[in-house]
Order: sequence, then C-alpha cells, then structure tokens
Amino acid sequence: MDAIAKAIEAYVDADELAGAVTLVWRDGKIVQDCAVGWRDMDATDLMTRDTIFRIASMTKPVTSVAALMLMEEGAFALDDPISRWAPEFADMRVLRHPDGPLDETDPAHREITFDDLLTHRSGLTYGDMHTGPILQAYRAALGWDIDSDVAPDAWIAGLAALPLIDQPGAGFHYGHSADLLGLLIGRMDGTSLGEVLRRRIFQPLGMKDTGFIVPADQRDRRARMYGFDAAGRIIVRDSLDKVCLAERPADMAYESGGQGLWSTADDYLAFARLFVGDGAVDGVRLLKPETLALMTANQLTEDQRARAETFGMPLFTAH
Repeated sequence: MDAIAKAIEAYVDADELAGAVTLVWRDGKIVQDCAVGWRDMDATDLMTRDTIFRIASMTKPVTSVAALMLMEEGAFALDDPISRWAPEFADMRVLRHPDGPLDETDPAHREITFDDLLTHRSGLTYGDMHTGPILQAYRAALGWDIDSDVAPDAWIAGLAALPLIDQPGAGFHYGHSADLLGLLIGRMDGTSLGEVLRRRIFQPLGMKDTGFIVPADQRDRRARMYGFDAAGRIIVRDSLDKVCLAERPADMAYESGGQGLWSTADDYLAFARLFVGDGAVDGVRLLKPETLALMTANQLTEDQRARAETFGMPLFTAH
C-alpha cells in the first residue's frame, strides 16, 4: 500500500469513512491510484477504481464550462441580463433581511446577469441555509434540491416568483445559481442540460460514466451514500430528506446543474485536466485559453471573498 491508501484505510478501519478512490495525475500520467474500503458495506462490495459516485457540487464547474462554451459561440455575453433567456426574472424583488417576511422587499437595483450566476452573486441562495420564511418558500416552489419533481420551466418560474436575498452583484451567496444556469443552457440549446453536457463535454472527453442518471446495467457500480447518526456511527444515507432520492425516476425532467451528476475518478480526471491544459485535453479543445484564464481568476471583492471563506468555499469561483 502507498501512503495515501494507508491514510484512507485508517479512516475506514475507524468507521469514519466507508471507502474512497484516489487518483494522482502528474506530468502527463497517473502516478498513484487506490480503491480502499467499501462501495456497499451491507453487501460487502469492495470499493473499485471504476466505482460511480454522486459528485454533488463538483457538478458546478462542469455546468460552468458548458456555459462558457456557449458564451464563446455568442449565445450570451457575461453582462447580458438573464431575462433575455428567462423573462420570468425581469422584475425581481429583494428581501430587506434574508430571514425576514417574504412581503418585506425592495425592487432589485438591476437585473441578474450571467456573470452573477457564474460567480454566485445573483442574490439566489439555498433555502436550507436560512431559518426564515424563505426556507419553506424554496422547498414549496422548487421541490427537492437534486431530484426535484418540478419540471424545468415550472422550476424557473417558481424561483423567479420568490424574492432574492441580496441585490444582484452585491454579495457572494452559495446557492441555486448554477442550477438556474444549467436550465438556461438547456433553453439556449433547445434540449436538456444532460444532453448538452453529453454532447459538448462527456463524449469529446471520453467521460463514459458521467451523467444525471446511472444506467440500470451499471447500478451495481454505484457507491452507496453514508453519513452518521446522532451517536457518530456510520449509517446508510441513500436518500437525503429534501435533497435526493435513493433512485431517480427515469422520466424526471429536472437536472441539477449545481449538484446532480454521477461520475468516476477517471472521468472526472479527464474533465479536471482542462484546467492544467489551457482548456484542452489530449488535443480536444473545449475552451479558449483566455476563457479558461478568466474562469480561474478571482472575480470577487475582498468582502465577497470573506463571505466565500465563511461558507467554506474555494477562493476561486467558476466564471
């Protein structure tokens, strides 16, 4: 065992982790890989390198890359208001206090732009980050965060009908900005977000195991989700309340561009190599070098960076 595998095994042995897969890529090749622990503890299925994981918010940069590909083609400019593609957002209201009554609002000073969505400065949030009325309003309008039974157009309309928690462009708020961006990508391309990602990113990069749903004949490769009970014991968390279902229905139309993808370590490595390859992987170019440089440059003010650190977010923001 290498040092990385030994370190992970210690957490598995202590029941602090079910299992994990690691890959280290350096100087054009994989120099380390391991699969430690359990893919399914109940079935005693060992973790394998080709295990398929829910990748949650690692979906966000994938959605952002697809958006920037469309930007390069002239579908939108960063400072364009999103109402060009989502007229539902033309006249937004802003809560006077994030946890205040929903009818205590002021007009938005300006419209939300694509730049705002890409940098989480749209004034949108996640309901679960709040204790006030906005929490239940988000749940009622949008359904579950990842596996929502609300159709895309209804989801967009429902979100637009709710007040923002901050003026557009004013503050960094981790939330549904990437989900909205993903649905707008689908509108622009006249199809679903999943189809856009498949055609523009997954197929060109050979990401054969990445998508919003795992095919039935590959489901035995999925890692079960685990968490902890009140006593700190590891437990199965296949379904997270108000977040995701144990089994996503095949006909579910909503696709979460912020947190909905499944993928493998090898697939995500192929995507991640864009960021050390100036926007290209093995001769397949997705973004221009100057677009990638913009995406990986800091776009936040000092105050907004402080908000990002408060939320535990990376100090670079997909842009």
